[in-house]
Amino acid sequence: MVVASATTTRDPETGIFSVELAPAILPSELAVIDPGRSDAAGRMLRQLYAKGRAAGLDGVLYDNRDRGHSVLPPDAFPQFSRAVYSRPFVAEGLDYGVAGLIRFPFPVIGNSSTALTRGALARSLGRVALADQGAALRSYELYAANHIYVYPGHRDHQRDFGDRLFANTPLFLLSQGSSGSDQPLLDALALCLAAFRPETRIRLEDAGLIAPTAQMVLRRTMEGVDGPADYLSPIAHPPVFDPARLRPDAIVRLANSLAADSIPPMVRLEVLSDFGALAGRDFLGENQSELLFTTPTAVGRAWRSFAHERRVTLSAANTIDPNGRPLRFHWVTLLGNPADVRISPRDPGGAVADIEFDWPRQVPVQPQIGLSASRFDLAVIADNGVTFSAPATFSVSLPLFQNRDYRQGTDGAWRLRSLDYWVDAEDAYADPTIWPTGDWEDGMIYTAEGRLDGFERRFEDGQVLRLRFGLEGLGRADAAAPQRLHHLALPTESGPLAYVIWTTEGAVQ
Repeated sequence: MVVASATTTRDPETGIFSVELAPAILPSELAVIDPGRSDAAGRMLRQLYAKGRAAGLDGVLYDNRDRGHSVLPPDAFPQFSRAVYSRPFVAEGLDYGVAGLIRFPFPVIGNSSTALTRGALARSLGRVALADQGAALRSYELYAANHIYVYPGHRDHQRDFGDRLFANTPLFLLSQGSSGSDQPLLDALALCLAAFRPETRIRLEDAGLIAPTAQMVLRRTMEGVDGPADYLSPIAHPPVFDPARLRPDAIVRLANSLAADSIPPMVRLEVLSDFGALAGRDFLGENQSELLFTTPTAVGRAWRSFAHERRVTLSAANTIDPNGRPLRFHWVTLLGNPADVRISPRDPGGAVADIEFDWPRQVPVQPQIGLSASRFDLAVIADNGVTFSAPATFSVSLPLFQNRDYRQGTDGAWRLRSLDYWVDAEDAYADPTIWPTGDWEDGMIYTAEGRLDGFERRFEDGQVLRLRFGLEGLGRADAAAPQRLHHLALPTESGPLAYVIWTTEGAVQ
């Protein structure tokens, strides 16, 4: 299948190319799986397909986006149609890296075994795919259009580096490792889609539920996930998937067991009450927001506020079961000490929940694998009485590198006493596209009533400034005349964000 100007239409507003082709008509004698494959999963799929009880992969596209660097072998699943990009598309890089600008009208399994490996902004494609609201929405739109992609976690999830991701999301799959680590996940996805019953796959495809259901199947069948309690726990929902935990035969069994009238919904998440911090008052960066991205099934936020406690209200009430079954919702803390995250569903069905976060007492650590991380992760999972859904997720990125010191006052309230903005070698990782740095430490100054009044700022060179909040905002308390200070987070020449301090006379730092 050739992706070219003649076979696509480009949306001038979004830049997204819609492919206007049907899948290739395949010879009926093509095997559903490599005839030489003899493991239990291969034998089972072959038998189910021969009996007409498995849909196979006719009408499913494989989209390789790394120019053959880590390609699913053609004989592994012969029924796949395969995307081929024309020279002009290749020249524009539209065939390479993170997916989002090419949309196909049928189910897609794809991969790009690549990463940004150089410079100060090196990262996995998992972070690139959520880099801003536009990128996250493109990832969601693929997910909701029966596309599912696999990218290596690369150095964003390794023992030597910790967990550097700023969100956990079901919108794609990340594999533990680097180049080639995506192959077992591609195999698992192909087994899953091929094993769906013919009538079930039609139902899933029509409802835009191929990708969410495949996510559920892979998670529900992983090693260590042996029952409902395991699925409703962190063990089933890692941010990065270890290929060694995949159970191919269990994937085929579960996928083939799904009846068309029992398929799970895609959870639709809505933020009813959000972080309400004010830029320039509750945190420094006047040109920044605490909103990283918002999609209907994955949400990311950044804890910029100086506050010790944060609150949100989340709703899954807009989730609709494809077969009209009543739904119950389960809320799960995937990452974070339970003492720091309190989830309070408003009713027994759990459609709406109030969430309270405390600044973490300890660095969050990934369960089972022990990787430290700088975020909280929550999941909400729908239960239609027959099948669990894939999770929808809410993540909060934390600036642990700031070494915040909170103290409890005589009134019982916790207040920030000090924080710094530089990054030392021993500090927790700070994503430089989210967290700006500066060469100072701020000691907080409070009024007698406990309201933040300003800072005593100590620079690394020993300079000390006293800053106070006035009617016009933050300014120097020791200036002869009022001097308003503005803190802007701007990219440096090499890419990372840094604070620039502006006055009415221009930049001063």
